[in-house]
Amino acid sequence: MKSSNTKINILVAESIELVRIGLRSLFSEHASFHLVAETAYMMELLNLAKLHKPDVVILDLQLSDGNNVAESIARLTYASPGSRVLAFSQNNSENAYLQALHSGAAGIISKGHSCKMILKAINAIASDEGWFDRPMVRSTRVSNRVHNKLVSVQNDDVLIDSSKLSNCERRVAGLASQGLSAKEIGARLLISEKTVRNQLSVIYKKMGVKKQVELCLKAHEYKYFQ
Repeated sequence: MKSSNTKINILVAESIELVRIGLRSLFSEHASFHLVAETAYMMELLNLAKLHKPDVVILDLQLSDGNNVAESIARLTYASPGSRVLAFSQNNSENAYLQALHSGAAGIISKGHSCKMILKAINAIASDEGWFDRPMVRSTRVSNRVHNKLVSVQNDDVLIDSSKLSNCERRVAGLASQGLSAKEIGARLLISEKTVRNQLSVIYKKMGVKKQVELCLKAHEYKYFQ
């Protein structure tokens, strides 16, 4: 286990800008996590991994640059052998999960999970444990050797129903998901900062999130947020 006084150095490789914004904000709020670099390109990721030697690499499974999942993870682990890979998935196939496991990923977590779950997954990966969702474990039928090392979690996230947002709330949510403060959103929409904060409280409740960071991480699922 890593000491509580030791920061976990993280390298993020994510194709969607809004998700990168959300992760960046998340790590800035927690002193034990240190974002060393981020990228949206596989070739840049390999160079950054060699340079920073991060403890954990969060790898978007869509970030393949034309290569399959196995090739991408194999190249990454070769570039930085001491780094552990946490695959970040969004509606990937069972074959992609199997490839990720067999090619050296220490775990897989969905982009739809809460910030709390993402941080738990990173801690587990940094502590030389695995991290896989129970439905994924069942669907991929991982080996007993791997299964015995898993930190298996329940998916307790609240499903998002974006249809409940009004047009005004969608505009506020869209700007908030880009990382703007309540004051900046108010200036952009010509409304008071207090009104923005009140609307954000309603938005968080409707969207099933607790704060702006989680909204950023969820926002890529909705075109009108982009």
